[in-house]
Amino acid sequence: MTMASATVASDLDDFEAKDLYSPQVIANPYPYYDALRDKPIQFGLEDYPPGTVPGQDKPYPAWVVLKYHDIIQVCRNPKIFSSRDIMQEESEAPTLMLVNHDDPRHAELRKIAQIAFKPKRVEADITPWMQGAVDRLLDKEEEGEVDFMANLAPDLPALVMTKLIGTPEEDYVLLRRWANAFMVTSDFTTEERNQCNIELWNYYQDAVGQRYADIDAGKDVPDDLMSAFIQAEADGNMLTKEEVIRFCVTLVVAGAETTGYLLGNLIDTLVEEPHFFDELKEDRSLVRPFIEESLRRDGPIQRLHRVCIQDTEIGGTKVREGDWVAIFFASGNRDPEIWEQPNDFILKRSNIGRHLTFSHGVHHCMGSGIARNEATQMLNGILDRYSAVEPGSAPRARQTGGLLNYGLETCPIRLVR
Repeated sequence: MTMASATVASDLDDFEAKDLYSPQVIANPYPYYDALRDKPIQFGLEDYPPGTVPGQDKPYPAWVVLKYHDIIQVCRNPKIFSSRDIMQEESEAPTLMLVNHDDPRHAELRKIAQIAFKPKRVEADITPWMQGAVDRLLDKEEEGEVDFMANLAPDLPALVMTKLIGTPEEDYVLLRRWANAFMVTSDFTTEERNQCNIELWNYYQDAVGQRYADIDAGKDVPDDLMSAFIQAEADGNMLTKEEVIRFCVTLVVAGAETTGYLLGNLIDTLVEEPHFFDELKEDRSLVRPFIEESLRRDGPIQRLHRVCIQDTEIGGTKVREGDWVAIFFASGNRDPEIWEQPNDFILKRSNIGRHLTFSHGVHHCMGSGIARNEATQMLNGILDRYSAVEPGSAPRARQTGGLLNYGLETCPIRLVR
């Protein structure tokens, strides 16, 4: 047993769910999930939803739900467990679309979003551009030692968001920063987080306002998501201007950072288990199963919140109306009741389609296809160009800034031609 393992084992003896929000857990939460999963659910975790500001906003204590079947119960009962995020509404940050809505408005919004998110627009049309973007990013790095989390992993998702939404490509650096601040996983001061949230809202308020003006003036506008959100209609419903802005904000904060962590986790596995690199290079049909198993075992998103709107039970524990509930998808993804050898990376699991990384039920992530496409293009670009991905001269380190995402802060690697 290593010193780090011994420390974790010692921590588990009297560990409680309220202690999940701590740096050592954020860096490696899975032993702590294992220690708590089969116990009655516990109350008291104080954690921050996206957009809120630690040190300024006061978190609501929540029940911690870790077992796969209990998570499914919460996700399948939106009439009992509301997705409305009161804490985010009370904060200075913009609330998110779909993620924080309940029916009937959620169903109306989702119909409109499905029209905007047609596969041709968000997958087929953008794939050649995405391949070129990966090539351009790799051209800058060439070969030798790089920190994959410095540019490659976070740049691609931010670039993709500029293309999909329809804003200048050179603004991707701004999107990276704003998403980092909003998702409460990086180190920012209170002032910096507030300023980022203001800048994010103002940026899309201006961009969306200009697009409305162009449409009203009869100008030709690009067939991107911004235009689609403005023009889409379902059952006589259309989005308001503010809802269009909030959809753009939601896409950026959900897609720009989380997918970057996904890309980093993929590379981390290739470095830890180099036989996978050779297998994928020889048989590209394994790329998609590799991505799916990474989404299950190392999926970036750890948890989301729900609010109980009537008295109920979860796993035999009474939960009261008004209680907050934190559902830990990442724990469900390693529940041994569902997954054989849950901590191992196993390609082509027969039940891989049951993983919860993109949520479950009515709130299943509409952007999941975009994230998978980005991961596919990045992996294929690296496999095409290099013969190996090896450890760098310094150790890889996980982020410890917030519990929402599991991912690398630094990832020094050697790209071998």
